[in-house]
Amino acid sequence: MLTFRGKVAYADGSEVEFETGTAALAAYELYAMRNGFPVGEGMPPTVGALVMAHHALGIEEGFDVWRHKVAGIELEADGLPPTLTDPTAGS
Repeated sequence: MLTFRGKVAYADGSEVEFETGTAALAAYELYAMRNGFPVGEGMPPTVGALVMAHHALGIEEGFDVWRHKVAGIELEADGLPPTLTDPTAGS
């Protein structure tokens, strides 16, 4: 199972930890598609982490309003599948 854990540090000095699963990843993908970002590795990683935190914390105010209150973000993933190598590389 894929699990994300992280911490949001707010500009006022408070910090909030969160844990979430693949529903936050879906929120990240939907945000990317709505805003013209490539889904996956092409989306800016900090934006992706913020989108996932916004979803995981159940923030009701809009993302663009909320993110201006954030000073920093940490995000880790457990249960990611191993990276596949290209079988045609080096051929």
